[in-house]
Order: sequence, then structure tokens, then C-alpha cells
Amino acid sequence: MDLKENTDIRAIKFLSENNEVKITKDWLLKLKNISKQDIDNEAYKLLLDDLENDNLKFQISLQEHNYIKSCKKENILEYLLYRYKFKEFPRRKISSDFPIYILIEPVSSCNLKCGVCFQSDKSFIKKEFMGKMDFELYKKVVDEASSNGTKALTFGSRGEPTIHPQILDFIDYAKNKFLDFKLITNATKLNEKLISKIFESNINLVSFSIDSEDKETYEKIRKFANFDQVLENVKKYNEIKKSYKDCKTITRVSGLKVYETQSEKKFHDFWSNYADEVVFKKVSERWDTYNNKVDEDLLTPCRSIWERMYVWFDGKVNPCDADYKSKLSYGNVKKNSIREIWNSHKLDNLKKNHLNNSRNKIIPCDRCGQF
Repeated sequence: MDLKENTDIRAIKFLSENNEVKITKDWLLKLKNISKQDIDNEAYKLLLDDLENDNLKFQISLQEHNYIKSCKKENILEYLLYRYKFKEFPRRKISSDFPIYILIEPVSSCNLKCGVCFQSDKSFIKKEFMGKMDFELYKKVVDEASSNGTKALTFGSRGEPTIHPQILDFIDYAKNKFLDFKLITNATKLNEKLISKIFESNINLVSFSIDSEDKETYEKIRKFANFDQVLENVKKYNEIKKSYKDCKTITRVSGLKVYETQSEKKFHDFWSNYADEVVFKKVSERWDTYNNKVDEDLLTPCRSIWERMYVWFDGKVNPCDADYKSKLSYGNVKKNSIREIWNSHKLDNLKKNHLNNSRNKIIPCDRCGQF
């Protein structure tokens, strides 16, 4: 990579067909020279060591490349270290002192009942699991997270975020508080106010969960959704986006392959007209996790425990949303701080059990299949 003084550090060229680029030590040092942010020295040193020892497995993906293209030069290193830490710490099972990535569910319910989602589990859609987050509780979580080094915040998890009556306030309050701000939505509730708020609040990534380009297939998977309306919403979103000059929001369409008849190529060809990124992957069994068949040979520690924190509408904290009934919950932000919960004995014991080849003795870790 050419690193002459006048080179724009964002002018990264792809070095392979799978949208990954190589990181060099010279590039990293130049990033540090132009950075105006306090950097994560622990991650920076580890990344340098990897480069010097030719042990670097972290490479820039399409998602990261799109982000780097649009962010300020002085913020690139901060973002790069966040993504390195996000990927490498869980892989190496290094525990950070505070969660770098937090996912908040404004609501646990959804306006759809897709057969491949836990919303189709009738034992889940009961009063004890359903509710919406109080705005004061939400502010408490956001304030503590933003002031203690959390770099990424996502709206999404068990429910559809946009059905919360205060979703515009939720989005507005998190504006510019995180390096990476993401919204996951089924796109059924997009309207002009919500779309405008997304762009005005500098959300970095909006991910539309849409599983097909074919109306019949889509509506078969997405129960209670109307394909024509969703497509119209996405078109409206893109039209409004054009009116925001230099808009940095990346748009993604994400799909699940539920039926063998679904074509990844057709899906990509259709939705690439409306999104910067199109992702299509085979569906995993997440609609009835607790009744999945136990896998006695499942011993690989799950990276989610080190990677992220989920905060439910009622303040309950969970290591993942495959455990959608919170059997593994390790605290509640109504009672303790995020830092106390993240460094609790309960989470530490869960990590130890995964590391000690005891994952196959923990429900639902013994049957979820995630790594």
C-alpha cells in the first residue's frame, strides 16, 4: 500500500476478491499520527504485536471498508481498534473491563410472527417476557455506556425497535454518543418522520431484515408482513436519503435462506438496487432454542460471552438472544451498574465453564450451535 504523505488514508484498495484488505504497520503508525482521539492502548499494542509477529488474522471487511470511506481521517484509528478488539478479544477469549458493544431492545414484542424467529414460540409471547423499555432506564444505560468506552450501540434483538412509541426520542438521545450506531428493523414501520430522524441522528448502519425478493416467498416467511408495502418503504427511505447531502448512513438488506428454492443471486441482484450491502445466509434454529436437540460434542466456547452485552426492555442483561427467555441472565441494570454486571462472578463463571469444556452442560448453550 502506497503511504506517501499526500495519500488519502481512506483510499484503500481491495487486495482480494472477498472485500478484505491487508493492514500494514506503516499504515497503522500513520493513522496514529493523524488521530485526534484517545486510543485504546491495549488493543493498539496487541495489534502492533500481531503485525510484528506476522500473526494478524484481523482484516478489513466490506462493512468496515464502507465505514472508513465515510468517516473523518482522525477517527479511523479509533474505529479500527474498536473493530479489532470486537473481533480479536472474543477469538482469544480476552475479557475487557467494560463491554465494547451493547445491544438494546426498546421493545421485546414484534408486529410480525415469523416462523423462523422466537416470536413464533407461544411460550415466549406472554406477559412475563413482553414489554417496552422506560425512557429513563434507557438514558441510564446510554449514559453509562457512552461515558465508559462502549463504542457500538445497536437497537434490535428480540423485538422490533420501531414499534416503541418513543423510538424517535430513543434515536435522538443516542445521537453522536457512539462510534458505531446501528438500527435493525423489519422495515414495516418506516415513515417519513422515522426515516428523517435516522439520517439526522447520524445512525451509521440501518439493517433491513428482508428474506426474499419474491413476494410470495417473503410473505410466507414474514408472517403478517406485506411485501409491496415494505418495498415501498425501502424506496421511500432511499429517496429521502438522497436529500441529505453527504449522508454517511450505510444501508444493508439482510436475508435468511429458509427454503432451498431461494436464490442468493436473485436476492442480491434485486436488493443491491436499494442497499450498500446485501447479506444472505442460511437460517439457524432460533425459533425454539430450548427444545433443540442437545449436542454433546458442542464444546467450542461461544464468542458472544466476550463480545457483547444485551439489555432487555426491563433492564435484564443477557449474553445472547438465542437464550431469549434469559436463563443465562447475569444481572439487571436497574440494580447494578453495567461495569459491576460485566465484571460479575456470574458472567465470569459462565466464561470459565465454556473454557473448561463444559458448554455441553449449560442450557441452552448445549444446543444453540453458535460460536
